[in-house]
Amino acid sequence: MLEFLTPDRMANAICLDKNFKGFVVLVEGKKDLKLYDRFIDKSSAKIVPTFGKYNLKEVYTLLTKRDFPRKIGLRDADFLRIGGNPKYDPAYAEEIFATDFHDSEIMMIKSHACRNLLRVIIDDAKLSDFEQRNGLLLRDFAFNLCYSIGCLRLANKRFDLGLSFKPDKPEGNRIKFKSFICNKTGGYLGDDRLVNTVFEYSKNRGNIVAPKDLISEKLAVVMAESHPADEMVCGHDMSEVLTILVRDVLKSASKLLSNSDCIEDMLILGFDAKEFSKTQLFSKLATWENSSGNKILL
Repeated sequence: MLEFLTPDRMANAICLDKNFKGFVVLVEGKKDLKLYDRFIDKSSAKIVPTFGKYNLKEVYTLLTKRDFPRKIGLRDADFLRIGGNPKYDPAYAEEIFATDFHDSEIMMIKSHACRNLLRVIIDDAKLSDFEQRNGLLLRDFAFNLCYSIGCLRLANKRFDLGLSFKPDKPEGNRIKFKSFICNKTGGYLGDDRLVNTVFEYSKNRGNIVAPKDLISEKLAVVMAESHPADEMVCGHDMSEVLTILVRDVLKSASKLLSNSDCIEDMLILGFDAKEFSKTQLFSKLATWENSSGNKILL
């Protein structure tokens, strides 16, 4: 039930905990807690999930207003660094640090954790054959498949298209990626199929959904801007696509792979302190420690 707490109540709980004298590390959700918890010195810091990026910002602001200085935030970058974003400020002064790429899942997928995962759940010969035939690493093949839906997410955000990309509740139905990605060949079935799938998924969700022709028009606008894939693509989309490629296209028999959540959990397992230490996020936190005299990292 913690996810139903308001930012005000979360800030109250932090301020009222007089026994803890260390730093509070605000993160977006439970998976971030699983990821970052292994890298934090429990004697000097504790991680608090806020259940959303906007909640994280609000809790941080409330703590500042209440003169609570022992706090930092770790957030997903999302589209923060996309060119032309008026909200992006490279000189941002608050101690809220963004992931290297679009989100923490992409940060892990871009690391050796992804390659190690694939070599566990796919036969080496099948993996090598697939990559040689396509001239791309499987990871990069998946990035290409996810690029259009990443652009659609940004178009929705920028032009207020009324689209939904996740269920109202965690147990709800998810977008069927097989509707626009062939689960036999791994081929992309086209932007029209993508737009129709997300349009139908978004209906009757409480938002006014833009007409499909307008959605397609705005998608084309964003696609033409050619933003970096690792800043555009969402980690949850990558997990869905990797599941299709590994389980359906490459016919993995691994019992570790039942759905996309398994991919994300295995990435967390494989993303150890050595991999984390290679990230810009780690570097920023280490710099902050040195300049502030505070200590939160192991």
